[in-house]
Amino acid sequence: MKNILISFSRPLFFLLIPIFAVSAVGEGAKENPDLAGPERGIAVVIGQGEREMDRKVSELARDTACTIYFQSAHTATVLAVRKSADDAGLLGQRVFVEQSGLDRICLGDNMADIAFVSGEAVKEKEVLRVLRPGAVATMDGRQITKPASKETDAWSHPFHGPDNNPQSTDAVARAPYLTQFIQAPKFSPMPQITVAAGGRVYRAFGHIAHKANQNEMLNTLICASAHNGIIHWKRKLTQGFMIHRNTMVATADALYMADNESCKIIDAKTGNVRDEIVIPEGVSDGPTWKWMAMVDGTLYALVGSQEISVKTVPSNRPGLGHWPWGMWEGHDYKNPKTNFGYGRTFVAIDLKTKTIKWQHSEKNYIDARGVCLRDGKIYFYSPKKFLGALGINGKPAWRNTSKELLEAIAPHKRAQRYITGYATTTYIKCTKDEIFFAGPTRSNLVCASAKDGQLLWQKKGGGNVQLVLREEGVFAAGAQRSNGGMILEYKTGKIKSVMPWRRACTRATGSIDSVFFRAAGGTVRMDVTTNTAEHI
Repeated sequence: MKNILISFSRPLFFLLIPIFAVSAVGEGAKENPDLAGPERGIAVVIGQGEREMDRKVSELARDTACTIYFQSAHTATVLAVRKSADDAGLLGQRVFVEQSGLDRICLGDNMADIAFVSGEAVKEKEVLRVLRPGAVATMDGRQITKPASKETDAWSHPFHGPDNNPQSTDAVARAPYLTQFIQAPKFSPMPQITVAAGGRVYRAFGHIAHKANQNEMLNTLICASAHNGIIHWKRKLTQGFMIHRNTMVATADALYMADNESCKIIDAKTGNVRDEIVIPEGVSDGPTWKWMAMVDGTLYALVGSQEISVKTVPSNRPGLGHWPWGMWEGHDYKNPKTNFGYGRTFVAIDLKTKTIKWQHSEKNYIDARGVCLRDGKIYFYSPKKFLGALGINGKPAWRNTSKELLEAIAPHKRAQRYITGYATTTYIKCTKDEIFFAGPTRSNLVCASAKDGQLLWQKKGGGNVQLVLREEGVFAAGAQRSNGGMILEYKTGKIKSVMPWRRACTRATGSIDSVFFRAAGGTVRMDVTTNTAEHI
């Protein structure tokens, strides 16, 4: 009964999932602020044969938006609750009824958002097991709260943190891995960005549908429970803005999401915009947010001019899977003034006052796909011009214009093929000592010094790898039909061992004991202690 870190391909998707349950949530029910606020959660009701339990469950279904799980060992009570729920058209939809002894609640760990327990047959330890962290149970008039775990980890930025290294530090997510839930939406348009914090997962769905079953989620943002997958709220995104970039940051109580107008501060519970940050005129070339990261109460951003507006593309094609790739509008990166994510001005914003602490502008355009932040420095790449570092105090740290370095990083490859991936993918990652360049648009795998940008080593022709930076080494999931993946030494790039090659354009992520990516035949979990791979 463990959590799992899964990476899904093509839309970019990272999700921490803790055991099995399938549930649904109905539409149109009233929401009770005293019960679960505006969230649509799982309510557990445990009874021992008390009278009128059918009425109590029906009222809970009527007055809340919750999915309700009822359990009792009493046959007559179970039949009465099932009949009442069936008469209301809710049985198997929003009300699920189980006849079972009460020594164990028939749900996985960390599933329930609230619980009502009557009688003394159920132990408090068992109730706490099924509650998610922070959830409350009422047991014969007294309340108990499930404490938060100090060993879990947020995935606050699109690639986990502002260093762009998709490696979780969650100490709970360990093998063996089991499925926690299966929930909607099951079909996603392209592209997709996911972040998670505070027990919530935020997914932004993009503008291209390749099959009709993806149309519903076009240009949509959803917030769902990380514990049971139930969607808390949805809202529409700004059409025309390419979401596939680092402009989403999740915190315990809010989602910061930026576009070509402002950075919206979206309330985690309600989905309402409670504030926004607008770049004042004259600060940069324009109001568009290209990249952002949050560290210690400061929001750092690359901002600039308006970009090519992407067109929403619905589909009328039925079926599942398989979609075309193409050099869609804007994906060729021909004009730095209008390219996705190209800007010339960095700003630091105090989140308490929403004021700009400092700004730094460059003459040349910075590619937001080549920006990351770690240990007090923002590393940024101006294509064919330089690799630079800017202190989080706004002062330049260093700039490297060496021909050897720039020739190793450049040129940009076309990408936009099933075997390579999306041209808009971030291609820079960093550790305390190194900066790495790799991804669909890179010709070479490049390692530079975080101290001064000096080229440390490169692997020519090996740029289309997906990196996970771990203590054991640089895990590089190699391209399809290539010589495979590699685990490399940090300082030299020397191959320590080999990995299976990944399937097509898929991504790689890491948990405390595993690296995940899709290989031939399905998703692979690579056990880093034994260097062996097994299909999930």
